[in-house]
This record gives sequence, C-alpha cells and structure tokens, in this order.
Amino acid sequence: MAGRIASFDWASTPLGPIETWPQSLRTTLGLMLDSRFAMCLCWGPSLTLFYNDAYAPMLGAKEPHALGRPLAEIWSDVWDDIRPMVDSAMSGTSTWHEDMPLTMLRNGYPEETFWTFSYTPVRDEQGSVIGFLNITTDVTRKVQNERRLSADVDQLGRMFKQAPSFMAMLTGPDHVFRYANPAYRRLVGDRELVGKPAAEALPDAVQQGYLDLLDTVYRTGEPFIADGARFVVQARPGEPAVERHLDFVYQPISDAQGVIGIFVQGVDVTARRLGDLALRARESELQSLNSDLERQVVERARDRSLTWQVTPDLLAVVAPDGRIETVNPAWEQLLGWRAEELVGTRWLDHVSPDDRMVTQNVLATLQAGKPVLHFENRWRTRAGGLRTLSWVATPEGGRFYCSARDVTDINAASEALARSQAQLRTLFETSYQLQGMCTPEGIVTDANRAVLKAIGARFEDVIGLHLWDTPWFTGTPDLPARIQAMFARAAKGETVRDEMQVDLPGGQRCHDLSLRPIHDDGGRIIAVVPEAIDTTERRNAEGALRQSQKLEAIGQLTGGVAHDFNNLLTPIVTALDLAADPHAREERRTRMIGVARQSAERAATLVQRLLAFARRQPLQAADIDVAALVRGMAALIESSSSPRIRLVLDLPDGLLPAVADANQLEMAILNLAVNACDAMPDGGTLTIGARNARVSDDERLAAGRYLVLSITDTGTGMDERTRERAIEPFFSTKGIGRGTGLGLSMAHGLASQLGGRLAIDSTPGQGTTIHFWLPVGTHTGADHAHEDNAVNTPSDTRGTALVVDDEDAVRMCTADALEDMGYRIVEAGSAEEALRALDDGLAPAVLVTDHLMPGMTGAELARNVRARLPGTAIVIVSGYTSMADFDQGLTILNKPFRQHELAASVEAANATVHSAA
Repeated sequence: MAGRIASFDWASTPLGPIETWPQSLRTTLGLMLDSRFAMCLCWGPSLTLFYNDAYAPMLGAKEPHALGRPLAEIWSDVWDDIRPMVDSAMSGTSTWHEDMPLTMLRNGYPEETFWTFSYTPVRDEQGSVIGFLNITTDVTRKVQNERRLSADVDQLGRMFKQAPSFMAMLTGPDHVFRYANPAYRRLVGDRELVGKPAAEALPDAVQQGYLDLLDTVYRTGEPFIADGARFVVQARPGEPAVERHLDFVYQPISDAQGVIGIFVQGVDVTARRLGDLALRARESELQSLNSDLERQVVERARDRSLTWQVTPDLLAVVAPDGRIETVNPAWEQLLGWRAEELVGTRWLDHVSPDDRMVTQNVLATLQAGKPVLHFENRWRTRAGGLRTLSWVATPEGGRFYCSARDVTDINAASEALARSQAQLRTLFETSYQLQGMCTPEGIVTDANRAVLKAIGARFEDVIGLHLWDTPWFTGTPDLPARIQAMFARAAKGETVRDEMQVDLPGGQRCHDLSLRPIHDDGGRIIAVVPEAIDTTERRNAEGALRQSQKLEAIGQLTGGVAHDFNNLLTPIVTALDLAADPHAREERRTRMIGVARQSAERAATLVQRLLAFARRQPLQAADIDVAALVRGMAALIESSSSPRIRLVLDLPDGLLPAVADANQLEMAILNLAVNACDAMPDGGTLTIGARNARVSDDERLAAGRYLVLSITDTGTGMDERTRERAIEPFFSTKGIGRGTGLGLSMAHGLASQLGGRLAIDSTPGQGTTIHFWLPVGTHTGADHAHEDNAVNTPSDTRGTALVVDDEDAVRMCTADALEDMGYRIVEAGSAEEALRALDDGLAPAVLVTDHLMPGMTGAELARNVRARLPGTAIVIVSGYTSMADFDQGLTILNKPFRQHELAASVEAANATVHSAA
C-alpha cells in the first residue's frame, strides 16, 4: 500500500503533490502503514481516504478505486450512519463503538455487518483538527455466532424440559452434568446432578460399567447406541434397587479442538422389555389370549392416533430422499397446508431459499443415521408468509421422524428485546445527565459520554475504579470521603442526594448528585446508579436574580432615602452659611457645626447601609446579633415606608446570636418589611420582633435552638391559595411593574441555606406574620471599643506625605489634615502626576491616594509605589469598591472619614511597613 500511495497522482486531489504535504500528514500515514491492524486515515476538508493493507479487504469491490477519494463518496451506503461519529471526531472528540450494525453495499448487494471501531482526531501543526484516524475490526461473524448460540441455548433448554425422553448434557473428561431434564432426573431417582461429575452423581452407574462407556465415547469421538440396556437404579444407600431397561445413545459433541462433551438421549423401555420377557415365558398363554392382545393393540393404536391428531406440534414422517410421507393436522392449523398438499412433495420445496443450505445439511446428517436435536428454518405458509420452525428429528427404521414448533413470535420478542436494550443504551449515552453504574461495592462498571466529557477522562480510565477514586471527585479536597459515606448509605437501600462543588478539568462546577440503588425482582440490591445534573448555570442565574432583587429593593427605597438626605443636608448647608458669617454668635456657630457633623455622620451611615444592600457577594454565615442589626435598620425602614405606618420593635433582652449573613439577612428583612407596608395601603402597624425557641420533634427542622425573627403587619392578609404560592419565584399579587415576586422566594431560600425555615401565618383581613427561623450561633458579638476621636498634633515634622486625588476639595481637606499631623505635603491630581513626582526623586514617608480616578487607579498606583519604595506607608481612600481590587496588606480608609480616622489609618499603615521591615 505504501507503494500505491507513493505512485498515486495526488496532484489531482485537494491534497496536492506529496512534496507539499505537511509533516503531520506524513507522520500519521507512517503510523498507519506500519500497523497490522486495519486502519484508514481521512484528511482535509474532503476527508480524502488513505488506508493500509489490512483495511483493503474490508472495502470489497470498492477497493481498487477507494484510495484518494472522499470518505463520503466511498462509504455513501453507510454515510448517514457514520456521519455523526465523523462530525464528533472532526470537532475534536474521539469516538468508540462496539458491535455497531451497518448495512453495506461494498460487494454490490446489501450485507448486514457489524464493526468495532474508533475515530481519533488528528491535528495539524497549528493544533487544529484536520482529519481523523479509524482503527476498525469486522466482528460480523462474532455477532452472528452469539445470536445463534443464544437461540440454540434457549431452544435446547425448552426441548430438555418438554421432551418425553430422558436427556442430559455432560461436559469435559470427567463428564460433569451441565443439564439434565426432568425425565432424566426421574429415571435416576431425583438426585442432584448439575455441576457434579458422573462418578460422584451416579456411583451405581459406575459400578455397572457406564462410566467406561462414557470414557470411550469421549476418547474416540464415536457415538454409542444401546438397545434395551439393563440399568439398576439405587437412588440412595439403603433404598431398594430398581431395575430399568433403556434404549439410549451417547452422542459426542465436538468443536474444532475435539470432543468437548457427550449428549445423552434415550427412553425407558422397561415396560417393553418386561413385556417381551413375559411374552417369551408365556408364549402359549399369550396365544390363547390373542384376541385380547389384539384389542389392546387397537386401543394403543387409537391412543397414539389421538395424540397425533390433537398435539399442537408439527409432526411428520419423511422418507430418506426428503419427500414427506405423512403429516399431522397441526400443519393445516399452523401453516394452512392440508395433508394431501404436502404428502409426496420435497421438504426443501417448502423452505425459504435462504434456509435451504442448512436444511440440506440436516437431511445429510439424518441420512447418516444421526439424530438432529435442534435446527431452525423458515417455512412458507399457504397464504404466502413465512414462519420460523424449530425442529428435532431422528432417523428410525429407514424413516425420519420429525417434530417442530413455531418460534416465530418468540424470535420476534427476542429481537424486540435486543432493540429495546440498544435504544436504552442510546438514551444512556446521549443523556445530558451525568450517569454511571456501580456494583454494590462501589466499583464503576459503566459511564455515559456526559460524565466522561465532564471529568475529562476516557471510559477505560474509570472502569474498575471505586466511584470515589475517579477523577470526578479526586480533584476536590475531602470530597472522596464524603462520596464514600454517601455510597455506603445507598448500598443499604437509601436514595441519597446532595448538591456539591466539584473541581474538574474545565473548572469548578456545581453538581446535584444522587445515588440510587437498583433492586432485582427479589428485592436484592444489585447495583447503584450515580446521577448528577450540572446546576452551575442555574446557581449563577439565581445569584443574578438575587442581585436584581437587591437593586429593586433599593429602587423602592429611593423616595425615602431622598427625603432623608434632604433632611441631613439642611443643617449642613445652614452651618456652612453660619460659619461664613463673621457676625454670627460663637455659641451658635459651635452648636450648628455640631449639628452639621451629626448630619454628615448619619448620611455616611445611610450610604454604607445602601452599599451593603447593593453589594454582590456570596453567603458568608457568621454569628449575628439580630437585635442590634434590626435596630440599626429601623431608620432605613421608617424612611422607606408611608408616614401612616407605625414601626414597632419587639426585641427583648437575652436574645441568642443567630447564624446568618448580615448583608443577606438585612436584605431579606427589608424586602419583608416593604411587602408588609404594601399590604397596608391605608396605614397600620409594622412589628418586627424576635424570640428564642427550641425544637425537639419537628420533621421540618433539625432538633436544637433557634432564633425566630417575626415581621407582622395589620394589612389585608392572604387566603390559603395565595399563602401556598407565596414563596414561588416571580409570584406576586402587586400587579405589573410593582414587584418581581422574588422577595419571599429569596427569603425562603436564604432560610433554607442557613439550616432554618420560613413560615407564613396569615388570615384575610387580619394581617400576616412571617416567621424567619434561624439556627443559634456559638457566641455573641464583641462590644465595640470606645473610639478616641482626639488627634495628636506633633510639634516636629514627620516627613513628606504625597496626597493624590482627582477631586480638588477632597485633596485639599486630606492635605490639611496630614499637615496638622506634622507632615510636609506634596499634592497630585492624578496617579500619573504622582509617578512623575517620584521620577523626579520624591520619596514620601506616606502615600494617601483615592482609588477610583481617571486613568490609573489608586490600587495600581500603590502597587507601583510598593515596588519602587517598599518603605513608604500607603493608605487608599475608597467610597465603594470590592476588596478584591486591593493587594493584601494595604490600609483601606472608607469615605467619608473624620480626621481622627485618617490619623488612625496612617498609623496603621506605618505599623504595617515597620513590621514588614
């Protein structure tokens, strides 16, 4: 094949002359041509076909013209079947299929074939998929043999059970019983036979020489036929012996290597034998009773004739030349043929043309004097159809005595079962769920494509491993032990489900995992099925919804907040006007400046609380003083509600700390409070209370101590239908444009995440109470130390302070405060201006910079200064930003700030620099 490829005119193909081929193509071709496995290579956009010598016979009549042609043209007869695998390989995903059926026209006629093959993507020098390599094996004969063997075994089992003659199958040189039908077991006294050697199962037969006969048949391969052989049966020691007379055959069963077993078939002719002996002993008496014997013969013939007439099996007597001599009525009932239409015709004339060869071989076996225990062929019915018949035939007295049963429906059911299993496999492989199959001990026996793709592993990489030792879980710390514990519960019959974060090659994902036990008909656990749904996108969407809901809550607060800010700004503006009046009284100026300072501090507190609501952050549970949190929100809630609504706080002393995320809990309380206010359009009372509770017997909550936070309104209330749907996402009674319907849903989700629950008590016309059950924490929050607002003003200079801010007023105030602290001041209006000062030789003792500025940010400036001047203390002033923006070890000062807060931050930054030194 290498020579053919070298001499082929490649210039007429899309690949061009061999001299222009890339190294990747040359290397892959070399690998293929050197292999003794059947392989082909498809290259380029047209999937131009290459193949090696081992692959050539598989092309059949297409082979002389296949080289250098497009794959879709060469295999057009199966292109619809293989195209999905080709597309998968060209997208970068390898495929592997076992025993895949394909109907081919490679030799000019349809052939049912079966193949085990894989498609492996091949990449060019730039890493792009340019083709794929196919390694294949023709397994058609193996699949056909497996089908025939399965049918043979089933039919043989039925024949064994139903046959009136005794039958057994012995295997190996020790003649181990593989099968024994009921007639055989009755013959030997209902002894346990299967799995035992003949010498152990039938010691009485050994003593009578039958084991020697078996050894001879096994050694020579020649059958042994007995007529009326005497066999004394003693089923158990001490029991009376029974003498039987048997007609039987020891028929050797062979394969390509020789005899592998012996089939035993026969009939108990004891009655016939004893009758013959009695006949000889009493010949004269029997002569006198001739008339009576004739009557008995007539009765026996009548009995046999009745059986012949009524049996549903097809019975026939066939002459040695294959012509039918007689048939029973069942032929007309099943196939529609009357006896006169069949008698005298050749057996082969009624058989499907496709089955004539096997039928001819059966006739040859019978003509050689050997019985045929099972074969199938298809007979034509009188109506023109085909029925599949399963035959048993034996030669006797120059005739062939045949019995057949219709197995058409049985075979169709078996094929339907096989198709059903194939469909189930397809569903398993194409499911978007991550699915597998494990033994009760946890060993992985199967895995679908979805899970293999998710964990970046091949099928053979996971089969045989414990589930918890697969790449699915080993990349996540502590997860294997957790999965092993879950599996132990599933192996005991429990369906286990948990949602978890897993570290996979493609990044961290969230999986909703369940382990489900599979039982057999007897209730025994035979397998455990791991199933998982990737909920990462859903979780991200839920986070986005929570953020959107926060923003909606802030939007509802806008009116109240604007009112509060106007109230706060009024004394500040008045104080500034008074400070500018040189004729104002000093005591009045002092009083108004104090009022202005209080208003500024209240405004800063209000801004920080709003930022906390708007901030996007994951759930960070900690011990929370709920009473203090609610009191701190009171002013915000009052400002966002109608003046006609009275707020009442019922927060007794001694409340236990609760486990919660402060920001998320504040958002939930605010949403519930807004809902309560909306339910009181004509005014009313909003009560926020809390109490300690203990749960010991409640299936909805784990036993333990809880803090119950209650939000009660005196509004319209809810009916039962509304109450049942209240926590559904997007369910709202407020009308279009007045709410997202997420408030109660998000609060319910938060309670569940924290290990608590949300309960609703409501009566139409009487109001609603929302009970928020939160698990109790381990300790109360620490008291805040008293702040010393005094600023020490040193008499000597402390070095240079570089102040950077794009707002002139903020920069001037910061510079004045630092100058009061003893620093020489250098100001810069941007980070770039500050860097130019450093380039000119400035080496400040401390840098105080705003964060969000045009151009370079304060965090980027700090990083640059640290690299140049590691001894400079750095303070970053920020109004609102994420801590993730800042390097570790920086001192952050939140706007707005007081002078003593600036002084404390500068001292902290100096301490950090000195400790690092």
